Amino acid sequence: MIVEGVDPRDTQWEVDWPVYCVYFWHQPPAPAGVAQEHAMWQCDEYRVSDVADVEEVLDWARNKARSDQTFVIYVEQRDAHRRGLVRLFGVDPDSAA
Repeated sequence: MIVEGVDPRDTQWEVDWPVYCVYFWHQPPAPAGVAQEHAMWQCDEYRVSDVADVEEVLDWARNKARSDQTFVIYVEQRDAHRRGLVRLFGVDPDSAA
């Protein structure tokens, strides 16, 4: 972990009411003859808006997640042409990283 001080004057803009995306991941049982670690992951995705902060999203996700699911929370970021995601919480189990 690297921790550095920041100068708040470097910030050009901020979003007071971000939109979050929550991805719920689960890995169903592998088919016969396939090792479980090679089974495909499945995902249910939701866009969450009009919330006070990320704590509210985290509470919602923890209450919604089934016992066989893990979840990742992103904040949605848009530029003039595209939508992107910034990961805030969790790890994508289908990620190559």
